[in-house]
Amino acid sequence: GTVPGRSGNLAIILLVLAGILTAAGPAQATSAAAGYPGGRALAAAMAEAHEALRQTDVALPHGVSERDVQLLALNVYYEARGEGLAGKAAVANVTLNRLRDQRWPSTMAEVILQPGQFSWTRKPSRIADWEALRASVVVAAKALSGALRDRTGGALYFHAARLGAPDWTRGLTRLARIGAHTFYSD
Repeated sequence: GTVPGRSGNLAIILLVLAGILTAAGPAQATSAAAGYPGGRALAAAMAEAHEALRQTDVALPHGVSERDVQLLALNVYYEARGEGLAGKAAVANVTLNRLRDQRWPSTMAEVILQPGQFSWTRKPSRIADWEALRASVVVAAKALSGALRDRTGGALYFHAARLGAPDWTRGLTRLARIGAHTFYSD
């Protein structure tokens, strides 16, 4: 759910501090949440991802911003928190495949927060499984450093396997089933 009252303001303050501490500056630190549906809840989730990154003591890959690691970690967490390493890595790889594909936006924030792509971004729920979030941070950092092999075959799309074959998958090529998700390309 959204973060009501003062705790929401605290999350935004923490997010701004995260930007200051990483030399990203307050404007950049909050820009991932600004202007998007669920922005206040997203700011709270970003603050929680910052804390998880701090707790894991993972080194940021060279040339990668803390914000990008946090956003990718949140995408992995919300899309695959109950999955093992292979499932989490597959979701991270789809996100990175989109980032490299010219048909998708050119920044991590735009790829992940693009309306209609990842449902969690509309209204992120509170982080309920900190262990899964910390694991998602590690996967995100490894994926961004190029240390994870893409077992999806270059997939750009996925859905929960329990859904069968949704209508939107017509015309796509099924590439793999990894964990609880099915992966596709066009």
